[in-house]
Amino acid sequence: MHALALSGLLALPLAGVRSDPSPQAPRGAALELLGNRVDYQIDARVDTATMTLEGRERVRFTNRTAVATDELWLHLYWNAFSSNRSTHLVESGGKLRGVEIDSGWGWQRVTALRALDADLLGALTIETPDDENADDRTVVRCRLPRAIAPGETLEIELGWSAKIPRVRRRTGHKGDFLFMAQWFPKLGVFEGERGWNCHQFHASTEFFSDWGTYDITLDLPAEYEGKIAATGVLAEPATRADGRVRARFVAPSLTDRERLDATGRVPWVHDFAWSADPDFKPRTRTFHFDEWRSRFDTEVAFVQGALGADKNLRLRDVEVTVLVQPERERQWERHYEATCAALFFYGLWFGEYPLSHITVVDPAWGASAAGGMEYPALFTAGTRLFATPSMHTPEGVVVHEAGHQFWYGLVGNNEFESGWLDEGFNSFSDSETLSRAFGNSLAATWYSSLPVERVAPVPGIGAAGVAAALSARRIPLPWVDWELQPLATGGGVEWWRDQPLLGFTRARSDPRANDRTRALTDPARDPIDTLGFRHLDQRSYAQNSYPRTAVALRTLSGLVGRERFVQGMRHYAEKWRYRHPKPQDFFDTFSAGAGVDVRWFFEEVFRGTGTLDWSVSVEQRREQDARGFAQADALAEWSERPKVERAKGEQAPWRTTVMLLRRGELRLPVEVELVFDDGTRERHEWTREAQGERRWWKLELSGARKLVSARIDPERRYQLDLDRSNDAWHHEEDELAPLRWSERAFAHWLSLLFWQAGIGG
Repeated sequence: MHALALSGLLALPLAGVRSDPSPQAPRGAALELLGNRVDYQIDARVDTATMTLEGRERVRFTNRTAVATDELWLHLYWNAFSSNRSTHLVESGGKLRGVEIDSGWGWQRVTALRALDADLLGALTIETPDDENADDRTVVRCRLPRAIAPGETLEIELGWSAKIPRVRRRTGHKGDFLFMAQWFPKLGVFEGERGWNCHQFHASTEFFSDWGTYDITLDLPAEYEGKIAATGVLAEPATRADGRVRARFVAPSLTDRERLDATGRVPWVHDFAWSADPDFKPRTRTFHFDEWRSRFDTEVAFVQGALGADKNLRLRDVEVTVLVQPERERQWERHYEATCAALFFYGLWFGEYPLSHITVVDPAWGASAAGGMEYPALFTAGTRLFATPSMHTPEGVVVHEAGHQFWYGLVGNNEFESGWLDEGFNSFSDSETLSRAFGNSLAATWYSSLPVERVAPVPGIGAAGVAAALSARRIPLPWVDWELQPLATGGGVEWWRDQPLLGFTRARSDPRANDRTRALTDPARDPIDTLGFRHLDQRSYAQNSYPRTAVALRTLSGLVGRERFVQGMRHYAEKWRYRHPKPQDFFDTFSAGAGVDVRWFFEEVFRGTGTLDWSVSVEQRREQDARGFAQADALAEWSERPKVERAKGEQAPWRTTVMLLRRGELRLPVEVELVFDDGTRERHEWTREAQGERRWWKLELSGARKLVSARIDPERRYQLDLDRSNDAWHHEEDELAPLRWSERAFAHWLSLLFWQAGIGG
């Protein structure tokens, strides 16, 4: 523990912060107690000349646990950017999104703190609950004069000042562009007997906070008038005076607080972010469920059948605002369309989005580090100027970030500890949405921000090895840990080097297949269910929290069947809305909703690092007539058996052995499909129990039918199989495919050699 040196205003009066009664459920509705309640009222003034912020807040904390607490824990997230010795920057190697940090620092400092009629500023101490880094100041603790009993509400008055960092990860400024996230001192989550859950800000983790309401007044230069967006909606018209504009936002809106959502609850939010830019081009259009239902009636019918005819699947209308940069104004409808896709499919599968509005922010040029991030009712996107819809840019990032309105926005897991419960669930869901709404994505090669919708025909041909050396991208040097990069620059040089473009090929991919491709690059470093800041490294965190969880969920769907999967996921999403589920809560709730016991699957796949690789091989030949018996007794015995009489020209039956092999520790019940030359098919199941007894299984067949193919997992229900190339056997080999790939590879190598011979001409 380290004493916190604080100075500044004491007992700061919260002038301008209004009282706002706690929203109640409509008359006659029961408001379920779903955890602690925290309501914020904040008044903040931004000076864009110095990029500083002064704020005052009143926090109402209601202890809804069965345990009293005599302390408060708060996050000061921006202190992660205050020095290169913060835990965040130490873990990231001093870089934020690949940029070495040597300027643009930011910080937060509490200047006043009162509660229970006492000045508590001097009672603040820095805490480092996750490590022993004395230089990290992202968490502080305050001892209270007395304990706050269960059911009691505590009012806290707090003042703070802050330096807005240069936007390099999630929050900050770039010129006049502001994206303000984790911008105020925020309470941790009191978990009763477990105490306060208030982790430091790590390089590989995000956030966790309690549910409640927000009443926020922002004071900005007048040039931002009409160009401010936030988690909430404007509670009243903005006012302008003395070259400044004041805008008051409330979240959820007062109208939303009077409407029960589809689960019968009043909506809450667990965070508040805002953005402002004088250059924003605001565009607004409304999402209507009926328009999308008519386009995807088959999916609606399937979900209706899975959940029952009495389940109301209708979704509310939602106002979608897109704040787009001027140079990308033509893309605003694509941002809107992708947001609607997420509202429709996620709402159909997991329950409706309960708020009346949602805002998409297109970050300014040079502020891409603010892109691809989610907050309640507001998220940032990311795009490229000349990207086409077939590239899924910006569609991919928009669907993903809009999807976070459900996973974490409505089902609020602890992102510090179990980020996979939102990121992985969202990766699964966004791939399913993209494949339905926008189809396969088209790969492209970029030259000076100009795309060519083609790629090198051999995977990785321009990224490593001999190809990289031949094209002078990277030439490794012996005995030293560096390489020459004479033609690694972008633009015209790359286009010149990659001639001829006719050697390229179109490449389309299913977003769901991309999840599997990414997941299998590193399938077993840590269990999925690992604390976010306890993974081996950033790569392990990213693998487990995103694609590996998506692949595990897609395999789970294949295991139990899609109908049961939809039932289990819907049950979990509805039961834990506005709550804080932990991994075991998901395991138990899904099983209950799906009506199937798959606890073994969760333990092996989510809490283990086992892998799986099935393979199939076949031996097939015609039976031969018996001959060669030398012993009389054996010959006599054989002569007593009925002889097999075959008509003239009739061939002996086929004798076939199908061998299945399992490598790895995972065991999933799997089918093998056999196809015969007369068109008939057979399926045989290799059970988990049988796989536990032996890692192999032989199927012995005999008859007139000739086996022409054998395939493991014919429906491709499971995506955890490391190598699908050995999952099928065919009697007749495909001799053309290897030749086609060889021809493409040879042509590409030849073009590189000609380029070298002609010095690129």
